[in-house]
Amino acid sequence: MNQLSIWLAGIKTWYHPQQQSDIDILVNAVSHAPEEIFGPIESELHSEALAYWLDACTRLSYYYQDSQEIDKAFSYLQFAYAKLQDMACRPELDSDMKRWCLKKLDRMIVATMEFCQRQPETKWQQESTQLIELHVMFMEGQNNINLAYSDNHPVLK
Repeated sequence: MNQLSIWLAGIKTWYHPQQQSDIDILVNAVSHAPEEIFGPIESELHSEALAYWLDACTRLSYYYQDSQEIDKAFSYLQFAYAKLQDMACRPELDSDMKRWCLKKLDRMIVATMEFCQRQPETKWQQESTQLIELHVMFMEGQNNINLAYSDNHPVLK
């Protein structure tokens, strides 16, 4: 069993109903994800691991929102966004993978803006505006590859 398989088996344990109260499983999985998750997708297992990692970040954000730990909730959204940005910029990733990352970034910026808009403090409204501006600048630098779609990638369908 390789490191990716072991990591995936570990994070999947949280999805069993009796384990969902143990948020430390997700915290540990997100914090100790193998770096290969964020490289070229070479198998269905790899694709599944990336999906679980992104889902874990989202679930942790919801968990900390419910716990009124707003900064921590926001940090998990930002962490996932930053990892996807990094992947979109890696020269070793193929164009289909980069396109997939950019499309996920578009969805994540909407979720992050909604998060900011739900917060009562003014600083979050300012954060939302800044995030939009930064997202637009980043996307402009990607030569609109998020607007072109190819159905050729065997794993990311």
